[in-house]
Amino acid sequence: MNKDKMKTLFKIILLLFMSFSTHETLYAQKKNPGSVAEAEKALAKKNKKQDKEAKKAMKEAKKNFAAMQTKEFRKSLKRNEKRQRKEARRKKRRNR
Repeated sequence: MNKDKMKTLFKIILLLFMSFSTHETLYAQKKNPGSVAEAEKALAKKNKKQDKEAKKAMKEAKKNFAAMQTKEFRKSLKRNEKRQRKEARRKKRRNR
């Protein structure tokens, strides 16, 4: 009886190992792009992620910088940022 349990357990473990190794190989194959379009898409996605992280870090740095300043200076920073956003919108509208 004990040998039957061991055989069954061994078969289950072997089956699990085979299924995981198959998934890993399929994942490795998917990781390498098959065409130039796929490679460009993956590169664009990576760049977008890096840009997002950089933007988040910059926002945090600005927040920390502003926290160390006086209340009047923080207000000045907010006004400048608002003015720059307005100018960017106006510039975008003019270029249409």
